[in-house]
Amino acid sequence: MGICIDVLIVDWDHLMSAPGDDQRYAMLHDAGLSVDDEDAWPDRSPSVGPQWFWPSPPAIGWFGKFDFGNVGFSYKDHFWAGERWEEIRAFVTPDVRSAVDRFIDPLFWGGLEYMADQDTEGAAAPVSVVLPDAPSDHLLWCPPAAISSLKLLWDSVDAELASIREPFERYARIDLGRMNDFDAFAGLLRGWGDVIDQAQQRGWGAVGLRC
Repeated sequence: MGICIDVLIVDWDHLMSAPGDDQRYAMLHDAGLSVDDEDAWPDRSPSVGPQWFWPSPPAIGWFGKFDFGNVGFSYKDHFWAGERWEEIRAFVTPDVRSAVDRFIDPLFWGGLEYMADQDTEGAAAPVSVVLPDAPSDHLLWCPPAAISSLKLLWDSVDAELASIREPFERYARIDLGRMNDFDAFAGLLRGWGDVIDQAQQRGWGAVGLRC
């Protein structure tokens, strides 16, 4: 679990124009490196917040890179967000529980082999997202069609995010691991919401790479 995640939104047609997985991975890897804020990485400050990096002209604007900041750049944070959600989800109203389940599952919860997939009984579930298998060394592989569904789910989650605070503060095991306060948990979800918003506006997809 000691890995970090690079999240990019990408013009899917441009990415898929590469002839194979290896070439696409090289494109994505080079794109991420081309906009790295190299001075910020060696000693990341706790004050670092989420931010976007975009290619500068004359580079072709086919991607953007999202940096989660001090919470979310490590995949450990995503693991512990999944753990915290598992601890509190039974105490969240069924409609919110269903929306959060279906929003985070394809992004980072379902990607953990030892986290069981969850169904919410008694809650309407008009939107569901199933992603294709990610190529090797990818943590996320999300085509534009899935982005549209995730956008609908994020709108539902975002509108009710404040209602999760009370269950989180009462039932989350904040004495263990990371993601030990609600603001960090909510911030991670909002980061993903921003990724989905930006991709959906452009008709792009999203990818996550090990870094």
